[in-house]
Amino acid sequence: MAILLLHAYTLGGQPGSLPGPVAWLFRMGWSGVDAFFVLSAFLLSLPFLRAQTNGQQISLRRYAWRRVLRILPAYYAQIVILLVAGVLGAGWAWRDPSLPTLLAHALLWLNAWPLVHPQLPPWWTLPVEAGFYLLLPLFARLLRPERWPWLLVFIALSQAWRITLMHAGLTRGEEIAWVEHLPGRLDQFLVGMLAAYFWTRRAHAGALPSGKQADVLAIMATIVFLALPGVGLIVGDRPFAGAPVASPWLLTWHVYAALAVAALLFALASGAPQLGRLLSATPLQFLGTISFSLYLWHYPVLLALREAAGGYGAVQADFWPYFWPGLLFSILAATVSWWCVERPAQQWGRRVKLVV
Repeated sequence: MAILLLHAYTLGGQPGSLPGPVAWLFRMGWSGVDAFFVLSAFLLSLPFLRAQTNGQQISLRRYAWRRVLRILPAYYAQIVILLVAGVLGAGWAWRDPSLPTLLAHALLWLNAWPLVHPQLPPWWTLPVEAGFYLLLPLFARLLRPERWPWLLVFIALSQAWRITLMHAGLTRGEEIAWVEHLPGRLDQFLVGMLAAYFWTRRAHAGALPSGKQADVLAIMATIVFLALPGVGLIVGDRPFAGAPVASPWLLTWHVYAALAVAALLFALASGAPQLGRLLSATPLQFLGTISFSLYLWHYPVLLALREAAGGYGAVQADFWPYFWPGLLFSILAATVSWWCVERPAQQWGRRVKLVV
C-alpha cells in the first residue's frame, strides 16, 4: 500500500493540494520496500531457527521450490499480459521489447551488469529479493550464539559497498541501480535476520516483553519509522526521498529504517495486543493476502487510468478522482491475479512431493 501511495502521487503529478501530513505519507511510500525487505528476512529466517532448535534439517529443494512459486508465476503472467496488451496497442503496456531485454526480465537480470532497467519500476525489487533467497541458507548458518556477530560484519560490508559505488564516478542511473541492488541492500535483510534470531532466543528463554511493553515498543518504532525521512532536513532543505546520495547521514538511512522495522516486528511477534488487534483487521489481512499481486499490478493500472483521464495534467489538477478509482481497480486486478495465478501455483506447489 505504501508503494501504491507513492506511485499514485508521482504519476498523479505530485499534487500540491494535499494536506502536509497526507503528502508526507504519500511521498515516503518508497519506504515500504524497506519494511518489506526486513519483514521478508524476519519471516523466512524463522523456519531455519526452528529447525536449528529442534536439531532438524531444512529441505533446501523444498525451500527453493516454494520461493520460485511465490514470485515467478504471478510475475511471468504479468509479463505475458503486458506483452499482449502492447501488441493490441495499449499505451500502458509493453511495446516492442528486444529479445535480450525479454531474456533479462525472464531471468530477473535487472539493474545488474550489463545494465537492463526494469520495464515496470516496481520490478527492481524482484532480483534483490530473489538474491536474498539464494543467500539466506548460507547466512542462516550464522544464526548461532557464537556466530551471529558475523552478520554485523556483513552489514558493515554492505554499507562499504554503497559508499564505494557512490564515489566511483558512475552515472546517476548506474548509481541508483547498483547501490540499491545486492549487496547494497543486503544490510536490511541481515537486520531482519538478527531480529528473528534475538526474538527466538528471548521466546525460548521466556523473556519476551509484556503486552503493554510490546505495544509501547511497537508504537515508538512506528513513530520513528514515519519520521525518518526528516533526517534529510539535517543535511538539506527537504525530507529524504529514497534515492541514494553521498551524504553519510542519508546513505545509511536504510539501516535506520531497518532497525525501526525490526523493533516493530519484534514487538508484534511478542504479542503487542493493541497494535496487533488493529493490524489483524479483516481488510488488512485481505490486503496482506493479495499484497504481492497488488505490488505488481498497481503501476500499470494507475498508468492506464491516467491515460483514460486525459493525461498528466488532468490528474494533477484533480487528484482524488484519480486516486480512489486507482486504488479500487488496483485491488481488483490484484485479487484476480491472486485468485487465478498465485493461489493455484501455491496450492500446486504444496501438492507436489519433493525428495528431501
